[in-house]
Amino acid sequence: MMLHLSRTLRWQSLGTGTLQVTTGQAWVTRDGFANDWVLSAGDSLPLRAGEHITLGPLHEGRPVGLSLPGPQPGLPAALRGALLTRAAGLARGLGEALIALARSADAMAKRAQGCICAGESMASSGALK
Repeated sequence: MMLHLSRTLRWQSLGTGTLQVTTGQAWVTRDGFANDWVLSAGDSLPLRAGEHITLGPLHEGRPVGLSLPGPQPGLPAALRGALLTRAAGLARGLGEALIALARSADAMAKRAQGCICAGESMASSGALK
């Protein structure tokens, strides 16, 4: 799986594989290890099944490209959650805009109904013949 990171990510490997940096530089912290790894483009790090890692760009503002092994449950769930949160916010904004539009249309309809009275129209005053 190819990934471009601009912030820190927590990840779990489902199977044995290799994390490879494709562009930029990354730092990696592996659970159960005392030290961190700094990887540059072309560097790789073997991962065990079930291993948890924290990774991100070495330098803030400089995204890093990564190749991660196989499907993993943490990343899609995180992305799904972020996308659902964003979609909910957009839907809420759209709903509020539609409510405001409906109120405006209702107010215009009430004004239109209130302005035309039988005694005030040109037709009822005899102006139109």
